[in-house]
Amino acid sequence: MVTLKDIAKEAGVSVMTVSRVVNKRYSEVSDENIAKIQSIIEKLGYVPNSSARSLSSKSSKIISIILQGSGNVLESPYNATMLGYIIQLVQEYGYNAMVHFINEYSDVTKHLQSWNAEGALFLGTFDKNIQQIQADNKLPLVFTDSYSSVRQLINIGIDDYKGGVLAAKHFIENGHRDFAFITPHTSVNQLIKQRLKGFQDTIETANLNLYPEHILEPTNMEETATRLCSFKKPVSAIFVAADNSAIELMDRLKRRGYRIPEDFSIIGFDNLPISQYVTPRLATISQDIKQKAQFALEVLFQHLKKSILTNAEYRTGC
Repeated sequence: MVTLKDIAKEAGVSVMTVSRVVNKRYSEVSDENIAKIQSIIEKLGYVPNSSARSLSSKSSKIISIILQGSGNVLESPYNATMLGYIIQLVQEYGYNAMVHFINEYSDVTKHLQSWNAEGALFLGTFDKNIQQIQADNKLPLVFTDSYSSVRQLINIGIDDYKGGVLAAKHFIENGHRDFAFITPHTSVNQLIKQRLKGFQDTIETANLNLYPEHILEPTNMEETATRLCSFKKPVSAIFVAADNSAIELMDRLKRRGYRIPEDFSIIGFDNLPISQYVTPRLATISQDIKQKAQFALEVLFQHLKKSILTNAEYRTGC
């Protein structure tokens, strides 16, 4: 492995001079030495040791991205898309993204401290543990899509209730009178509850009904298609609270000979790119996932900057 000492020896300068060039502190080095050292770095293929630099600077430059569940959470197109944007943006800020999959709350603090993370962004539902996570970790923390009642909370989300309202209004304006709502985890996920509530409230305001038996929490989409097709009171309008589930449902129904949207009109949620490439195209409630990721990182780094300044003032006794 090439070291700073190797480069310094070949360039005929001190290790400190090489370090200044590597760390882009050019004002302290002559133009001639900068050019010489950069040429040697390129020739020898020197790569800075990030972990060693972190230790020496007391800055890990690590942002922890924490997802609830195992690696299979990335089978969700929404999670995969959101994570892709976040990693790219973290790198643009000059930091490194460390992705952790968490099953137990107790693992959160362990991962944050073992990697000396400078900040963390949470993807998923951590509502019941947010207060304890904040109490145990005194660093900038940003949550997404939280409906926690904790008051001192940095959360980035959308108006999920309005999404349900928009879906119901579209169906009603197009003449539908019989509805179904489909998504896993309706009974435990506050985000999904808000989408359902917006949908249900709008239907009831129009003096129509979303019957309890038409609110489905499927374990698999084949079972859901079977139940939809066997309702005593048939439905024509189905709101599915995630695009990937809506697309799967469309496929199951078409295999049974049903036409979309003639027999069943379906609306999804997220406006994922895949929704434009199915036949027919999926109607969907759009959320700007890239903008959500950008805003979450902007907020995180604003708080990270404040934290760094505060710590610097404390250390210097200001």
